[in-house]
Parts: sequence; C-alpha cells; structure tokens
Amino acid sequence: MPKSESVVMPEVSTVDIRLDSVQTIIHSMVLMVRSEELSGLSSWIYETYNALTPEQKVTHNLVLIGFHYSVLPTRLWKDFPTYLAHLENSDPVTLRDNVLDFYLSYEPCEKAGKLIEATKDSLLADSNFYLDFLRNRFGDDLVDPEIEEKAHQLLNEPVKMQQVIVSHLRFLWQEFYQAECERVTPMLTDAVMAFKEIDLSNMSREEIAKYITGQDFNQEYWDLNSEEISQLIFVPSVHVGPYLGRFQYKNALGVIFGARLPKDTKIHAPDLSRNEITILLSALADDVRLHILKLIAEEGELRSQEIMDRLELSQSAASRHLKQLSATGYLIERRCSGAKCYVLNGERVQDTLRAVSAFLLCD
Repeated sequence: MPKSESVVMPEVSTVDIRLDSVQTIIHSMVLMVRSEELSGLSSWIYETYNALTPEQKVTHNLVLIGFHYSVLPTRLWKDFPTYLAHLENSDPVTLRDNVLDFYLSYEPCEKAGKLIEATKDSLLADSNFYLDFLRNRFGDDLVDPEIEEKAHQLLNEPVKMQQVIVSHLRFLWQEFYQAECERVTPMLTDAVMAFKEIDLSNMSREEIAKYITGQDFNQEYWDLNSEEISQLIFVPSVHVGPYLGRFQYKNALGVIFGARLPKDTKIHAPDLSRNEITILLSALADDVRLHILKLIAEEGELRSQEIMDRLELSQSAASRHLKQLSATGYLIERRCSGAKCYVLNGERVQDTLRAVSAFLLCD
C-alpha cells in the first residue's frame, strides 16, 4: 500500500469566477418580473419584457415565480438547450415536489406570528390554505395571490405544469435569449479572463467579494464565512445592472454580479468598460435621484422617511430610487434605530468621473 504522504488529493478552489449561462438566463428572466420595481437594469430586460403580450406576461410570471423552484438550476449545465432537455425529461411529480419541498423547509418570516404546519398533501388540497401558508413563510408583500392561485391549480396537474414550463422557456430561448447569448458571451468571457489573472490568495472572503463585485456585502444576508459554504462562485451578467443575484449549488454559494473589469487589468475590453459606465450613469440620469443625492450631500445622513417627506415621494418610488443609488454605491445604507439611513459616498462620485474620463480620453 502506498504511504499516505504520497497520495495527493486534487485541490478544490475555494473561489471561482466562471460563466454559467443557464443560471444567468434564469436570473435574467426573474429580473423581467421585477422590472417594474427595479430601475437601472439592462435596457434589454425592459425591452424584452415589454415585447411580451399580456398573456405571455401572465405565463412568464407564473413560470418564474409560481414555479421558481422547479426551474431554478441546482448545478452547472453545459448550455440552456441541454437544461431545457433536462426539464422536459424530468419526472413531472419531482418537478412539482421541488416547489413544495422548498416551501416546507423555509423558515417563517419575522411577522408571521403563529407557525402554520403543513404537508404536501395539505398544501395541494386547498388553495386558500396554500396562500395562507405562503404568507406565513414569506409575508404578504411577497405573495401575489393571482400568480399563486394559478400555480396551485397546476401543481395539482404536474404533467400540464411541466408542459407550461418547458414551452414557455423554449419560446423565450428561441425568440430572445439565443441571440442575446451570442451577443454578450464575448464580454462575459473577457470579464472572467480578467479576474482569473488576479491573485486573490491573500484576501478574505469579504475582500474578494467586494473586489470582484465592487460592492459591500450585507453579512446577515450573505454570510460569506459560513462553515457550510466551501466555495464562492462569481458569475458575471450584463443584465443585472448594479444589483447582485444569489444561487447555491450544494456547498457552493454563487454570486451573480454586473460584468466589469478589475482594477489594473491588462485586458482591453471597451464593451465591458462601457457597460459598467452605463450602469453608473444610469443612476444619475434621473431628476429625482439627482435631487436625492443633492439633498443628502447638503444635509448629511437622512432616514428614508425624511427623504420621502422632503421630496414628496411615495414609498414605492423612494424605495426604487434608493435601491438603485445604494446598489451603484452612490449612497451608503445602514440601519439606525430600526430605520434605513443614507449618506452620500463621495468616493463613488469621483470613481465615476475618473471612469468616464479614462474611457473617453484614453490614448
């Protein structure tokens, strides 16, 4: 028998930057559903969602929200057609149970009150109970009764549910995403190559995440140092705008981030640079958001309610604008006495000016 010292185990990288077309496509489809509440996404997202008929939008929301945990990839796939074939050949009941199993394992929201106990059979038996259970787990704000009632009906018809999922995803792929993937893949490849040249070995997980994405991470949500997470996977996307997406493959935590180039890279990728600048300038290209930034610059840290009152904004409008300004880094958000408070990040403003100058005035 060989000595144990002579047996070399393959090294598993704890950080990986790579392409994942299936994960980014599904995430992009989810962003379409959220396009009315999120500003600053890729214009392609808004244009594509608006190109759908009212009936197609209903189906889209049903598939991507009502059956989300049936269509969400749980591992890396070669390409989207391969993943579609997998969904088409899967057992319909297994696809259905992926949704129910996740819901049953989910912890109730903080405002839920008394825990509602359930089984698969009880969830399928009554649509009203199903809706009450979802509200108990996710809260009223995150449950759309119209979507979930349609979902409940098809969860009881798993073969038909599978047909709806596959036919809609195939339509989106053939009509929109196939051409879009061909357009953006070179940019995404440049981003991956550029980051793979960087030595990340002396950085902590938080430092790596901030360096790659350009954003600070809320540790309560991300928990990058969890012992259950053995690998961090970073996947670039041109559709996500200034926001971050999240996924998980077994013990690997995935982060979808806006495709960009690292600082001091030797790779020349003007399309990527232009994409990043577009995201930054998009946040400034709105009169209300400029008013918010100017108000905070003049008065210092303000609570969200104070911003709403001073500028006479509705809660939904203020939330949409503040999300984009925070995600792009122009505002630093923190919790103060249970409320969200915001302060101007002057360094980000200077970074934007430098990026534009470097892009337009380079030799």
